[in-house]
Amino acid sequence: MKVQDLPSLLPMYASEGTVLLPRAQLPLVFQEKEGRSLVDSALKNPSRLMGVVQPTPDGGHFQMGCVGRIINFQETTHFFIMLGGLCRFKVEEVIENDFIKMVRVNYEGYEKDMEDFSLDPFVNRPRLLGLLKDYLEDQDIIANWEEIDHASDELIISSLTMACPFEPIEKQALLETSSLSERCDMMIAFMERANPHLKAKPLMLH
Repeated sequence: MKVQDLPSLLPMYASEGTVLLPRAQLPLVFQEKEGRSLVDSALKNPSRLMGVVQPTPDGGHFQMGCVGRIINFQETTHFFIMLGGLCRFKVEEVIENDFIKMVRVNYEGYEKDMEDFSLDPFVNRPRLLGLLKDYLEDQDIIANWEEIDHASDELIISSLTMACPFEPIEKQALLETSSLSERCDMMIAFMERANPHLKAKPLMLH
């Protein structure tokens, strides 16, 4: 799929602290009627797409989100879906329907999100991983370090962006960065600000 094939109108999922990044995967569980209506709306389209946008504290929405494709779907007493991130977008309009919201979007400027990822030589992986273990311990988050050690820079940074308990505005800033190294540096700054004692920790290489 190319950017020009993406629809300009998408069913919208909005939840504070939830962002989706290109080439990353986001699991979602729906139980309420509104959530089931959202999934139904996405599945009616052969492309199975929905837009993920964060709400703002004042009842509005941030002006950038990401479109994702439903790549896994299970229904029991609730809906479970896995979204695969495709491309970021700018929000042009949010439209209220009976049970769901639709978002009109513009992908201009984010065409590279749909291309194969190329390595960013400026990612400070040693510093990020050096901080990460203590940060996750402070947050009572258990991590599989064998998987982390073997994961790509992009997979690590995207997964942390979506899973770490950063503030919603911090997650939004990470989503809006233009390069992986910028996202990495910003994440390091957020970890150090949340846990000032980490700055004094010796660097741990994995």
